[in-house]
Amino acid sequence: MRKLLEKYYNINYYCTYKLLFILCWRMLNPLYWLSLLKWDNRYIKWLVSIGKKTEEAGMDKGIYLPYSSRALITPFIIICWIFSLVCLACTKILRVQLVRIILENDIIFYPLLIVFGICGYYINEIFLFKNDKYEKYFAKFDKEKKYLLYYGIYVVSLIVQFATFYLLFIEIVV
Repeated sequence: MRKLLEKYYNINYYCTYKLLFILCWRMLNPLYWLSLLKWDNRYIKWLVSIGKKTEEAGMDKGIYLPYSSRALITPFIIICWIFSLVCLACTKILRVQLVRIILENDIIFYPLLIVFGICGYYINEIFLFKNDKYEKYFAKFDKEKKYLLYYGIYVVSLIVQFATFYLLFIEIVV
């Protein structure tokens, strides 16, 4: 079960990282588009070389660190999703509206926020960063090239997460 959770976390992290990298650094970066064309202009060549130097400076073992750190929101969202599942189960099974109790009491809210931060740190450490697991998974995912499977899992996961958050929101509002 732990290996399956580890793979799930790494698939989500990998997909978020790749989407951020491709969208922000490739699609929206004019220096990348300028580098694809052959220019005789010295100024444009200089700009393109700055873009390449910036990318090389941000790389660590083939992973662009600024987007790698931004992709860390995905494991935190998974932790929030698991918590919302617990809150939904308490609401439906035990008829206790756990979220309202937490939001109304500051005595519970702030310590729970600290617990979330600590849990997020340790879950990231166990599933992603211990012995650089994410780098091994990134290499494995790039080698296998089962992109349809990975992004399919990612999209289904996002749909289920948003549906759960929506149901929990409806329970809070009503």
